Amino acid sequence: MSRVLRLLERLELIIPGYRGYKKKELIREDDKLVREKVASILDDARREVESLLIACSQLGSGAVALLDRERRKLMMVASRIRHAAYGYAGYFDRVKVTERELEKLLEYDYNLVSRAEDVAKAVSELRGVVGDDRALTAKLMELDRLVDDLDKLIIERDRMFKVEG
Repeated sequence: MSRVLRLLERLELIIPGYRGYKKKELIREDDKLVREKVASILDDARREVESLLIACSQLGSGAVALLDRERRKLMMVASRIRHAAYGYAGYFDRVKVTERELEKLLEYDYNLVSRAEDVAKAVSELRGVVGDDRALTAKLMELDRLVDDLDKLIIERDRMFKVEG
């Protein structure tokens, strides 16, 4: 139980208004808060990439196409998490959620926010290598991996609570 509380306390500090799925009627709201937090972090990262895209195009950088690809991926992943069905009400209504399942959901939530922050950090590190196409390309490949990992986590989390017929 202490691991659940630690994760819950961390999430409550990161996401204002988050209650950790404590009340069944607030499940959809908590889920939406998590999704909005992650999407917001990704939107900020995308705006930074757009700024770098302009700078690189003015410098005649060969990494413009890679930057634009990452911009589109960030937009797609933010949209996926923001607009996916949320709440898992059917799952929570259908079965009694065990402490283990709740802990798993809290872990997914915390990992989503943490990985989104990792993406944002990787984007902020790009600015330091603008003008060095080799270093920029290497950083963009790392960013691409982080975005792909985050996208997979979003899909896994959604699968966890699909209610089957």
